[in-house]
Amino acid sequence: MAKVQIVGLRSDLDAALEQLQRLGKVELASIESEPELLASPLPQEERQAPRADELRALVAELEALLELVPTESLPPGGDAAEAGAVDTGELRAHLEEAAPAIRAAARRREELLTEQATLERYEGPLESVLPLVPELAALDDEDLAALRLDTVALILETEDDALVEVLRELLADELDDRFELAARRTDGETVVCLLAFPHGETRAVHDLLAHEQVRYVALPERYGRLSLRGALEGMKCRLRELPGAVAAAGREVEELTRPHGRRWRAARMGLLDELERVEARALVGTTRRAIVILGWLPSEDLPLLRRRLEAGGSEQLVVEELRADPRDPSAPVLMRNARPARPFEFLVRFLDLPKPGTIDPTALVTLFLPLMFGVMVGDVVYGAILIAIALLVRRRLGRRSPVARDMGRILAVGGAWAVVFGFLYGEALGNFARRYLGMEPLWFYRGSPDALEPLLLFALALGGAHIALGLALGIWQSSVAGRRRELGERIATLMAVAGAFALAGVALEALPSGALTPAAAAIVVGLVVVMSLQGRTGPIVGPIELIGVLGNILSYLRLAAVGLASVYLAIVANEFAVAAPLGIGVIVAALLHALNVALAGFSPMIQSVRLHYVEFFTKFHEGGGRAFRPFGARERTV
Repeated sequence: MAKVQIVGLRSDLDAALEQLQRLGKVELASIESEPELLASPLPQEERQAPRADELRALVAELEALLELVPTESLPPGGDAAEAGAVDTGELRAHLEEAAPAIRAAARRREELLTEQATLERYEGPLESVLPLVPELAALDDEDLAALRLDTVALILETEDDALVEVLRELLADELDDRFELAARRTDGETVVCLLAFPHGETRAVHDLLAHEQVRYVALPERYGRLSLRGALEGMKCRLRELPGAVAAAGREVEELTRPHGRRWRAARMGLLDELERVEARALVGTTRRAIVILGWLPSEDLPLLRRRLEAGGSEQLVVEELRADPRDPSAPVLMRNARPARPFEFLVRFLDLPKPGTIDPTALVTLFLPLMFGVMVGDVVYGAILIAIALLVRRRLGRRSPVARDMGRILAVGGAWAVVFGFLYGEALGNFARRYLGMEPLWFYRGSPDALEPLLLFALALGGAHIALGLALGIWQSSVAGRRRELGERIATLMAVAGAFALAGVALEALPSGALTPAAAAIVVGLVVVMSLQGRTGPIVGPIELIGVLGNILSYLRLAAVGLASVYLAIVANEFAVAAPLGIGVIVAALLHALNVALAGFSPMIQSVRLHYVEFFTKFHEGGGRAFRPFGARERTV
């Protein structure tokens, strides 16, 4: 990233911000980040804070109205071509004229929807309370008036049945025996109660419930003074009317908003553009006659910046590249990888962006993660199915979700490696192709009793190479940063790990016996150096760290374990198809293979990501980076 300063006359400030916004390649930085420059922040009166508040209020109002506009009435995209300078006075007058009727219609629709949801909630509990006191349930409103009785249906949101008895005792203290309370639990958290009492005690009952803070959900007010049967019948009648009323209110909202949707969206984007420029003024520096704008942009875009400013008629603006430390923590990070590696960038961002000036591990993830996935799945048919699923995910979800698009690509590459290792292992639906089609492995068959040793050794070799690469990258990074103690620790650790692998090679007779002494010496020297660099705690911490690194390498044995579990599940499915009755066997085998494919799509991917995050990245990856956010490059959609 290049750090630049743009210097011009104070009168050119608005023009400069407009040019930079249209370019969308420069992230603005505060003038206070370069105290060496003889420039001060723009005075408060020139920052246009009241204008920013006005723009934010209008944007919020437009966004609320745009949520009411039917989606099909708006063309796809952000209508960026229509966005431009907005006459806020004219817009405010338009909104004052159009918005009240729209808000009123939207409020009516929300009230109807709320009423519908409320009545649907009460209908079931009220029906369940009818059998509690059949005599009261049979009375209508006139009967209750003649008997001078009132009824209240309560819905208690509680798991404690004792609450009903507490309520009964409170009522007894207030009304003696002049009430009837019946209750029934309808589910784990709801108790429905029916309370009957003399009409003259209505106020006392409601005051008691409020005073004692009995938590209950009362019936809607319009039904609260009806008889139980009258309330239920009224609710059912209203519920039959509400869908039509909701639909009518919705049509009214659509008719009122449809003509304005396109204009509102363009106005919103124009306001956001202006708001972005106004907010940027707080970052600008100024002298007596000049302005100074600081920013970051990719180095290769520096000539483009100069050309655009000149083409925009801003000849008075001078662009100068400042000297910047590549490891400056204030610098933004722009991940730029080759096209095949770009889908894997989000896996790195998900953990943490690399610190400026450090290694971007995306390319390494692109190489190793699908490889490890293929090692674990290792089946021609499973790999082909996973590729088909990945292509389907990209086609169906890729346009709406960048993450789904990237995951589809990652799964497709992993599936391709699974096909490759399927030929190496000689596996297609487990041992199906080997048994019935005569398929032979190009390397070894994992289902063979003799396959365990080479599979485990391959997993350890891959893990050792992966960890050694991580340590080597850490050594380079520590050297560049000048962190000598860390550099020494990483060199010593790599030496000890190399010695341990050489010692294992001698034990397995893969290396000559003469390598024993150098291997042991590398382990001892590495351990001593690590302990000495740890200070007083070195004799304890040093061996623990080396054991931890060796444990990291042993973690790669999961590549063999997950793969063996997959192949043996496939073998079980095939054996079941043969041993069971034909129809049942084939169905069960198909279900087991489907389960195996589903597991193959998740477990190997999770294990591969874990090996990178926990074992590999910890050897060199330094997070804490800040994403590059160019001025003017925001999303231009609702």
